[in-house]
Amino acid sequence: MDDKITRDRLSLLPFDASSPYLAGAVYVYVETWPANEEEIRRLITRYAGYPGFRGYVALLNSEVVGMGFGTQSLPGQWWHDKVAAHVGSKHAALQDAWVLVDLAVDPAYRGHGIGTFLHNALLADLPYHNALLSTEVSNAGSRRLYERLGWRYLHPGFVFNPGQQPFVVMNKKLR
Repeated sequence: MDDKITRDRLSLLPFDASSPYLAGAVYVYVETWPANEEEIRRLITRYAGYPGFRGYVALLNSEVVGMGFGTQSLPGQWWHDKVAAHVGSKHAALQDAWVLVDLAVDPAYRGHGIGTFLHNALLADLPYHNALLSTEVSNAGSRRLYERLGWRYLHPGFVFNPGQQPFVVMNKKLR
């Protein structure tokens, strides 16, 4: 890999469940968080049907090296309801909000600004007042990235599912 990856060498393209880039997004997800590819394909497909879905892949030389997606955060959605149980359903950060569900960069391409590039594209011109996300308490690299990009802590950490590590919840004002 060339050590100098510049933005002019990267392309960002939208993707959804019917996109030819879905397989690349699944690959990057599985490289980042080892999981079953078919389960991740179903996960992304489910989210792609939610209101406010936005997904992008980062391409370098026609290879997917990063991906990210999110949706409007609404009562009745699993993630929204789990967070609401810990911060209160009336919390201002949960109102008129979009959740960054996943942001991942292939480990071989980290440290070149691809995550920031994806993040900024995903949040650009969203019609919501708030953005939300969760990441593992132990994921110091992601937390530093989000802190640098202006995210603030909404909750210091709780376990979404038994047997998982705790996740922090962060929010960002969009407008």
